[in-house]
Amino acid sequence: WQSLDGQDRECQEVVRAPPNPEENGPTINEESMLRIAHIVTEGLKFGRCQGCDPTPWTVSGAATFRTGAKDLNGNNINVGCLVRVEANADAGVYRVTTRTLHPICSKAVKNVALVSIKLA
Repeated sequence: WQSLDGQDRECQEVVRAPPNPEENGPTINEESMLRIAHIVTEGLKFGRCQGCDPTPWTVSGAATFRTGAKDLNGNNINVGCLVRVEANADAGVYRVTTRTLHPICSKAVKNVALVSIKLA
């Protein structure tokens, strides 16, 4: 996570948890965190970074974004991507943070993660 620290490499946004029809408002619990982990691994196709999350209310993943763009040698450009979803159960929100070497890629990954969470 720290290796991708730097200006314009991180993109972050807070999103309200989807409403729970059985309760008044959003619910963040162990079941919802399992859904978040499923979104990160199965939906976004990120590998789960087991053991690096500071609490059970955090899910982290890593992936490589393979582009069709070519570098100066004619090779496809690959971008390493990290995502972290942190839950605040009291506030009923998730903070989604992404880091890549390219600001546009960080924003794109964050936006896809946000949409996936909102639709969960």
